[in-house]
Amino acid sequence: MSANILVVDDSPTVRNIIKIYLMNLRLSIIEAEDATRALQLLRLVPVSVVIADINMPGMDGITFVKELRANPMPQVRGIPVILLTAEKGGDLRQRGADAGANAFIQKPVSHHDLTETVRQYLPQAAP
Repeated sequence: MSANILVVDDSPTVRNIIKIYLMNLRLSIIEAEDATRALQLLRLVPVSVVIADINMPGMDGITFVKELRANPMPQVRGIPVILLTAEKGGDLRQRGADAGANAFIQKPVSHHDLTETVRQYLPQAAP
């Protein structure tokens, strides 16, 4: 069985790059253009890992992580979250970690960093 990865980014280009980078892991990629839509999808579809941008219009990635961690459904609340950030400062990473993010990837996203980070959080049965 393939793992589902939810990619949350307001940029279709970034979502496409992530999909291309993760093709070799043979995952099912689900896309959301914003955090509100992502939270809706998480109630409907089982997801193994979430990759979310920090800087999104409306609800940002840190608020999204807080909302996800507060979800009443344990299978949603416990999903590993990898945040993408273009910011170099440690403050944003600290705020993300405090919110409950599991990992961070610096933009521009590196193919190696993305696949290795995602692989760490996949269920062991996945390829």
